[in-house]
Amino acid sequence: MDSQLNTKPAYRPTSERTALLRSPETVGLNRDEGKGNVFPSILATFIAALGAFGFGYALGFSSPATFTLSANCDSNPGNCTVVPSGHDMKLDTATLSWFGSFLNVGAMVGGLFAGFLCDYAGRKLGLMLCSIPFTAGWALLAFAESVALLYAGRIFIGIGVGMVSLMVPVYIAEVVTSEWRGRLGAVNQLSITVGVLVAYALGIVMSYRWMAIVGIGVSGIHVVGMLFLPETPRWYLSRDRRQEAKASLLWLRGAGAAIDDECCSIEGALATQESMSLMEFGKPALLRPLLISLAMMVLQQWSGINAVIFYASNILDTAGLSNPTVGSISIAAVQVVFTLVATLLMDKMGRRVLLMIAGSGMTVGCLLMGFYCWHTASNPALKKSFEALALSAILIYIALFSLGVGAIPWLIMSEIFPNRARSSASGLATFVNWLNSFVVTLTFSRMSTALGLDVVFWLYGGVCFVLVFFVALIVPETKGRSLEEIEAIFEQPSIN
Repeated sequence: MDSQLNTKPAYRPTSERTALLRSPETVGLNRDEGKGNVFPSILATFIAALGAFGFGYALGFSSPATFTLSANCDSNPGNCTVVPSGHDMKLDTATLSWFGSFLNVGAMVGGLFAGFLCDYAGRKLGLMLCSIPFTAGWALLAFAESVALLYAGRIFIGIGVGMVSLMVPVYIAEVVTSEWRGRLGAVNQLSITVGVLVAYALGIVMSYRWMAIVGIGVSGIHVVGMLFLPETPRWYLSRDRRQEAKASLLWLRGAGAAIDDECCSIEGALATQESMSLMEFGKPALLRPLLISLAMMVLQQWSGINAVIFYASNILDTAGLSNPTVGSISIAAVQVVFTLVATLLMDKMGRRVLLMIAGSGMTVGCLLMGFYCWHTASNPALKKSFEALALSAILIYIALFSLGVGAIPWLIMSEIFPNRARSSASGLATFVNWLNSFVVTLTFSRMSTALGLDVVFWLYGGVCFVLVFFVALIVPETKGRSLEEIEAIFEQPSIN
């Protein structure tokens, strides 16, 4: 943090601070922040979420691209990578695994870098700078004529994905009111699913090279949109730039809102904070939210979601579906619908209930898919008869993931860290998420070959089962609470 922040009032005792944040006067300030015009903050959310759309488009690109790149390729890599100029390449299984996984490598780097950039350049400028690795990566994929350039393109796109996966939730959380944070926070995941759906659909009519050119256009539109949005008021106030913060709040809330009251509420929370250092993460007030966020990221990825999204067409083809491409589009469409449902339910049912329902349903979907793969492994002739079971199992899994496990870990990440640690802690959580995604996507093909697709889905189902109990026992409810009130929860000896 800036040295200027160290001159602010001394740190208050936990009991005094908790009482302050929960007092009728302070709670009134937190609630009053919702008065005014909500449309500007909704507009800001959807423009910022174009970054999440690009994230989803990059994920969705993997399925039609790997399906095309693996088509009619034998096991000899020498026959799979040398192609005439301008034509689509053909890659072997090992090369495809790396092609899918290198996006995660870039995302790990992007997530860590985004934490630093978010703090020092600001949320808005940080989001705009995401277009640089995205554009470079898509250009490499569009014109690559070697495997090395394909890998490089995936890594650059991954850096952009890692950056927006941290910055978009943080930006949204800091520009919307507590009453709208659940619904608008879920727009991040909704945009990801729409991006996946668009990529799957374009994969039917375009080569991966033309899809990459579309990706360049998406990055450009996002940058132009961000030019018209304000920086977040919390970032301005953390830099002692009160006039800019008030202007930002005026843009976001409208003339009828209690701008000064909200500024005072945010400043009050910032004034109670000590300067940030690595040693702070050893204190329960930071260690507990950090461990919760890291655990949620690990469980999200080991539910197998990115393996299913990256290799949807290949999974459905292996499972014996007659038209795996149409099946992939069905998966993406279900994602969009149920993420929209989650957006509507987030602030009504709460985060915990949706997570437990979602984890339970994903467990069922994985068990059914595992049963299908096990039952048809010894008798492939049964695949056609049980085709509906395979597609239903995958759709159940995807639908319930979209209902809670997709959006809520990212939403919780953006909510539970105090402002002084939000960027650095979110950067670490993002890194852990993409590290586990890298391992899951890299090992999926190998695990499927060595253990069978049935065992792989049963393992993923076991992780989903563990997630349900972890949420029930550990994760606090954040519905309807301001960021300052959530911070006060972790200052208490026990989490309620």
